[in-house]
Amino acid sequence: MDRETDEILTSREAQRLLKIGRTKLWALTKDGHLPAYRIGDGKTSALRYKRVELMKWLEENRIVLKKG
Repeated sequence: MDRETDEILTSREAQRLLKIGRTKLWALTKDGHLPAYRIGDGKTSALRYKRVELMKWLEENRIVLKKG
């Protein structure tokens, strides 16, 4: 197993990786932009994220600014 690709992150670790706040992470998750996994039952159960999926999402949302 490759640690880099298989690593599971807590919400706090995902925030640090993406350099965003808790509110923004939740909004992106809630709106279905970021894949997440619920640990436990109920709406207040913990969320986990796969590092590889977050990195893929980042690449897919890359913008290229045109010089002009």
